[in-house]
Amino acid sequence: MSKFDDAQKIEQHLLDAALSMHREKSNKPGAEFMHCQECGIDIPAARRKAVKNCSTCVECQSLIEIKQQHYRA
Repeated sequence: MSKFDDAQKIEQHLLDAALSMHREKSNKPGAEFMHCQECGIDIPAARRKAVKNCSTCVECQSLIEIKQQHYRA
């Protein structure tokens, strides 16, 4: 194996570990998101307070609900 192969394996291991930690944090009940999980913008404090455990901004949540209604019909 070359040094590049070794470096790639280490990089992949670190990436997998980081993704795993992120998934664990996101899946915890009561996890509070500061940024929308769809578009990445800040979720206003008023929305986070009004809608407990929300993970999307108002605009993205509206799009999600519209898509759900469309697929149900």
